[in-house]
Amino acid sequence: MSLSDQINTQYNKRSSKAHLYQRSPYSDAVQSELKATAKQLLTSTFKDLSKVKLLEIGAGNGTNAYFFEEMGVKLENISFNELIGERLNNIKSGFPNNKLYEGDATHVQFPEKYDIVFQSTVFTSILNDNDRKALADKMWSLLNPGGVILWYDFIYNNPKNADVKKVDIAEVRSLFNKCSNFTIKKITLAPPIGRKVGKFYHLFNVPFLRSHILALFQNGNG
Repeated sequence: MSLSDQINTQYNKRSSKAHLYQRSPYSDAVQSELKATAKQLLTSTFKDLSKVKLLEIGAGNGTNAYFFEEMGVKLENISFNELIGERLNNIKSGFPNNKLYEGDATHVQFPEKYDIVFQSTVFTSILNDNDRKALADKMWSLLNPGGVILWYDFIYNNPKNADVKKVDIAEVRSLFNKCSNFTIKKITLAPPIGRKVGKFYHLFNVPFLRSHILALFQNGNG
């Protein structure tokens, strides 16, 4: 099965779990923490975010663009990659003036390079190790000198969901083994706990209960 077929199959299965991803006190807290941590990492790397060019791999419906716009990235400097038809249509509708590259990113011929290449919970949906490595190498190849991979994903398996597979810290580092300049932060209260505690997120959000990492890998040829 091709990577595109695998991702589309998993997406179709997840429609029954859509309620888990609706806005809630938990999701708001996750986004707030993620944005604060990402902003800290990016502003320590770039003097002026309004000048950077950003590509999101597996951009979903494109709404992370607003997340970066709030940090100071210009909306017109954000490009998208996505392969699922419904999501592609949503990006085209919501961001008609932005560049959109359709399909499996490992096969897309991107015409430019970027200061930030971002992925959020894409790699844990890729089950084949060779596909993971191919995509990581492609992302790295798309960086400008001094550019960064910004990575957000989970590091523990979900025993109730065989359609995803963790990417732990050791594997993330191996995927970007060309990089010697990186930062990895463990964030996000694990979903089974977070959804139960809701508005009390911050009381329970301690390191040993966190399930994701936000990582920045910098191309040292800047």
